[in-house]
Amino acid sequence: MLREVVLHGTAISANSLPYPLAGKTGTTNDFTDAWFVGFSPTLTCGVWMGSMKNGRSARKESGGHAALPLWIDFMKAALEGKDQGQFRLRLLLQHLPHRQRSTLPMLHRAMGKWH
Repeated sequence: MLREVVLHGTAISANSLPYPLAGKTGTTNDFTDAWFVGFSPTLTCGVWMGSMKNGRSARKESGGHAALPLWIDFMKAALEGKDQGQFRLRLLLQHLPHRQRSTLPMLHRAMGKWH
């Protein structure tokens, strides 16, 4: 599911990086806080932007527009020249109850070439 956020959702601009990535954008209803928490197979990073004084953001920006660009810049520098790793579907299967294994075709598609 979190791969889909990068592949087709609110974090699609992260898909410009040549690494397997996943994550979640977030914004409070009153635009006080915006964030993106994302990860590769080898690194997790979160970016939060907000007002410490409980005020609204002057721009009323979402996590995908405010926090995500900073996350992309960091991950680009942090992952450059390193082994990108792979998301491993097998690890998930070890903990997935048998009744939920019918979702495997969907999971396989969502993981794309990184399975």
